[in-house]
Amino acid sequence: MKRLMLALLALGLASAAHAATITLYSAAPATLAKTLAADFEKKTGDHVEVWTSSTGKVMARLAAEADHPHADVVMVAGWSAGLDLAQQGMVYPYHPAAIEKTLVKPAQVPAPFLPYGLDTVSMVFNTKALPQGAKLPDSWFDLTRPEWKDRLTAPNPLLSGTASSFLTAFVDQYGNKAWKFLSELKSNGTVWPGTNHAALLPVMSGERSGMFECVGHAAVAAKAQGNSIVQVFPKEGTIMIPRPIMILKSAPDKKLAEQFVNFAMSPAGQKLVAENNLYPARQGVPVKAIMAKPGSFKVRSVNWSQMAAKQPAILARFKKEILGQ
Repeated sequence: MKRLMLALLALGLASAAHAATITLYSAAPATLAKTLAADFEKKTGDHVEVWTSSTGKVMARLAAEADHPHADVVMVAGWSAGLDLAQQGMVYPYHPAAIEKTLVKPAQVPAPFLPYGLDTVSMVFNTKALPQGAKLPDSWFDLTRPEWKDRLTAPNPLLSGTASSFLTAFVDQYGNKAWKFLSELKSNGTVWPGTNHAALLPVMSGERSGMFECVGHAAVAAKAQGNSIVQVFPKEGTIMIPRPIMILKSAPDKKLAEQFVNFAMSPAGQKLVAENNLYPARQGVPVKAIMAKPGSFKVRSVNWSQMAAKQPAILARFKKEILGQ
């Protein structure tokens, strides 16, 4: 018995010695990042350290740690953010053809990384907190009408990856009309309090009636929790935003990082993506029943490489003219 116990102890120590750790920085829904990490650990015996925040804060932390990188794998909400990191030379190219051929059409976007899922942007309203006599709008541009004065919020595109992607595409499509609209939103009392979560809280509480450019997974989660939330996809259309999962060039154990990406892109990993109110990037994985089905709303095509090039100037102008910073 003593020899058996010693053998088991030795085996346990050997297994621990072979276990490895990677660090994940994530702007995915926190439950998704943590569940992916936990299930990967169960599958491999290796460990995943997880830090979650918004895309803006993830990007800021990566910049602050540029000389001494800590992250191995990064998940953000905006495709443009991923292209920005790639342009800085921070991304280790990993996009195997075997995985790429399994992707749904909106996720088939050229890049040195893969999309772990997709999300939409819409208008969101609390149906119990609408102004008296107000009807739900069907256009982005209806939001500057008098009935919405001091009744709307929006996520700050300097913090939200989806909001920055939407803003860039919106300005690219409408030009000066877009800037006039944003200025009128501001004059009409719209506030940009922070992340999508920060912007959605006043809508859920009824303090505000609605939210401009709300990320889909947050709206769906709020609705699933029993809030009187309705998504409105405008007649002009919205965009379907791929969400990158990337391996950093500085990652010391790229094989383990590749294994984690492979798991996130596997049917099991993509099922977790769907369970967390995102659209799976992989074909054949069902969308959650509570979500708007692809094809039920108008989607505009986006040239993501062009958008990534235009985004810094657009964000700088937004920061100055709309946020007054």
